[in-house]
Amino acid sequence: TRACESNGFLIQPHHSLSSQSILRRTTTGRTLSAESDVAEDKALANGDTSTVEEAVTVPEFPECDIPVGEFRIETTQNGPADGAVHTLTVNLSSDSPPLVFETGKVGRQAAGAVVLTRGDTVLYSTASRDDKPKEDIDFLPLSVEHQERFSSVGMTSGSYNKRDGRPAEHEILTCRLIDRPLRPLISSGWRHETQLLSWVLSYDGIRSCDPLAITSSATALYLSDVPLVKPVAAVNVGYINETLVMNPTLAQMEESTLHLTVAGTKDAILMIEGAADFLPESTMIEALKFGHDIIKTQCNAIEEFAKVAGKEKNFETIVSPPEGLQDRVDEVFTERIDSMYSLETNKEGMGEVMSTLSSAVVTELEEEFPDEKTALKNAFKDLLCRRMFIKAKETGKRCDGRALTEIRRLDMEAGILPRVHGSALFTRGQTQCIATATLGDSGMKQMIESIDGKRAKPFYLQYTFPPSCVGETGRVGMPGRREVGHGNLAERALVPALPDEGDFPYAIRVESLITESNGSSSMASVCGGTLALMDAGVPIKRPIAGVAMGMLLGDKDGVSDENAVILTDILGTEDALGTMDFKVAGDTEGITTFQLDIKCEGLTLETMSRALEQAREGRLHLLEQMSKVLPEPRSTLPSTVPKIKVIEVSPDSLGKIIGPGGKQIRAIIEDYNLVNMDVQDSGTVQFTSLEEDKLEKAAEFVMALISDSGRGGKGGGGGGNRAERPKYAGPPPVIGKTYTGKITGIHNFGVFLEILPGAEDGSTPGLEGLCHVSELHTDRVRNCEGFVKSMKTEELKVRVLGYGNNDKLQLSRKSVLENREDPPPPKDDEVDEKPAEPAAMSQEEADVIAAAIDGLLAD
Repeated sequence: TRACESNGFLIQPHHSLSSQSILRRTTTGRTLSAESDVAEDKALANGDTSTVEEAVTVPEFPECDIPVGEFRIETTQNGPADGAVHTLTVNLSSDSPPLVFETGKVGRQAAGAVVLTRGDTVLYSTASRDDKPKEDIDFLPLSVEHQERFSSVGMTSGSYNKRDGRPAEHEILTCRLIDRPLRPLISSGWRHETQLLSWVLSYDGIRSCDPLAITSSATALYLSDVPLVKPVAAVNVGYINETLVMNPTLAQMEESTLHLTVAGTKDAILMIEGAADFLPESTMIEALKFGHDIIKTQCNAIEEFAKVAGKEKNFETIVSPPEGLQDRVDEVFTERIDSMYSLETNKEGMGEVMSTLSSAVVTELEEEFPDEKTALKNAFKDLLCRRMFIKAKETGKRCDGRALTEIRRLDMEAGILPRVHGSALFTRGQTQCIATATLGDSGMKQMIESIDGKRAKPFYLQYTFPPSCVGETGRVGMPGRREVGHGNLAERALVPALPDEGDFPYAIRVESLITESNGSSSMASVCGGTLALMDAGVPIKRPIAGVAMGMLLGDKDGVSDENAVILTDILGTEDALGTMDFKVAGDTEGITTFQLDIKCEGLTLETMSRALEQAREGRLHLLEQMSKVLPEPRSTLPSTVPKIKVIEVSPDSLGKIIGPGGKQIRAIIEDYNLVNMDVQDSGTVQFTSLEEDKLEKAAEFVMALISDSGRGGKGGGGGGNRAERPKYAGPPPVIGKTYTGKITGIHNFGVFLEILPGAEDGSTPGLEGLCHVSELHTDRVRNCEGFVKSMKTEELKVRVLGYGNNDKLQLSRKSVLENREDPPPPKDDEVDEKPAEPAAMSQEEADVIAAAIDGLLAD
């Protein structure tokens, strides 16, 4: 276990296996069977995964007696106080455990509560709402929270107080996945504060919990009295060896060229999110159809479940507008709205006229419809949407004068910031971003901690949307959920184009600062990020561009049909008044990422296919224009980028390289003017410097250092058919005698000390031993490195205890502290069982202590 943990494996028990079985998860999330042969286990312990078979052993689950694609509903009286407990079991596949929905036992005071189980993964979701609606608001007050509890995998949060704290980025992204398909399906006019909460209570580490979180939250909401008009479900889809896979395991996802999360009703698709490895549009459509077929099965089951366990929907507080109000607004303002759209002006001009008309609706009609301010504004917005659709449908023109497939004017520059590794200014109409790329060593990787374990991301994109980009003032600080989501989308778009880490060992950070916004700033970040990477000299495989697609419908309350108008490169106004925001990024060959948000009751696959094809055409235009600025990555790295050199050494020599308390590694960094030096447990040593010659000299010094200590690494006597390592050739140590040892290495488990010198000519090393952390002091030492460092010494007095089972010399400082006199070496036939008497204090020592006490009292 220790060997695996030291080589980047997280060991965690799995309850459905035998007591000797474990799951091993690598930092990339790959799950390996613990029931492998001895040779494979040894290879893993040494950090060698080349002998591990690609097949993954997944714990067996009880065979389900429900046919695939069918469901069963049961009711028992085994709840608290013998209450009714309703259970829905849905069998989606013979390759995975069934989904088991349970309500009535847990969370009975919430408006809706569901415990969803799949194998050993258990989620608990609730839906709650206030008793009274909020007054004077014209939006749905819905909030979503999702928490992946560390206790679900038998761990504790690494925070100071060991409590799961504010949501991590991956939890925020899951919140957005839950929110987006549900919001458009809650009845218009619902103004009760509504909250969805979701917790991962148990996690088997086999499959992602994201689709379960969407489905369980949606089911809790559908069982409540909140007017969610249709059941919603979700599924993950992978694409492995040209085969679509439902809810693939995490190990399978490592091999998949598609990571798709799709949510919808039995009638249409509501939300898609994911990434792909340059996937063709045709395969994407097949994956969506495949996923929607699975969603239909779940939705049919949940619909029947609600008939047994659901509450009656509350439509009483939804107030319909007065009869004739919409017709009156249409009559008074249709011509004025058409005149506004005919201006075909920019954001400021359009916004000023729209604001004037919005105020006029209230002032001109409030006498006729008193106390209906909100209804008047909603009717005005509805008219704006319909007139925008009619203009686009009848004239083929949009409110800014562009054709339906036309992209706004593009202005691009690269290398705009002199000291930055890579930079670009990307402007598309009134949307603009400054993108920068920063290269660093492995220490710059972003550390992520989740229930899947800890991992280091060598590439990450951070997106910032300040209020100034839309001409406003506001809070500036930690990124909001929108910024996290947009940054993640742009990041996933660029990942497939990055070079392999082995060929380009830099950690890469891209930042996108939005300086102007009028639609699709996340896709501007993709284009700007690509140019910044190329400007920094990152050898990307191919350029990536992204575009946002919109859709206008005559009836926003329905499902998309053949009359839907698809728009390329939407404005902020078209996003607000339209029914779709479909972002697609990729290159000339295929798609790398996608995200769909809608405001209607769903999209048909035909509409989706039209949108993807139109997005491909827009993407090709963007790539063509970007190639005029930078046709390929710059051939050399900027002078401000630190150079990197990597060597491999034996893990046994790391103590010599680091030195006591890190003294040796700090000296190497200082002597050779390095930016950083990173030493990994596997034996990988990475040097970073702005001066290439210093890199070579530092590497040569390290190889010489470990060769001198008799612990060679690769290229320095550490591998291959090297000569036998020289051994200590001096007099043997005396058992029980105290020596002054020189510290040669500090570890969590103890301190290595050289107690006897080697040959003067360096032909043989000195004699080293280990003082275990339990033998360092009479009191317990919790932090070995910190304890030794606080002593500010390079030598320790230790007593020789003898040789351990592994023929390693064992030393003790604790023994010296407990008894300062050296006992005579024991004879073979003599064992002194009587404890040694403590040494008597001399008169001189007593006088010194007395004088010190007198001085303290005088002060």
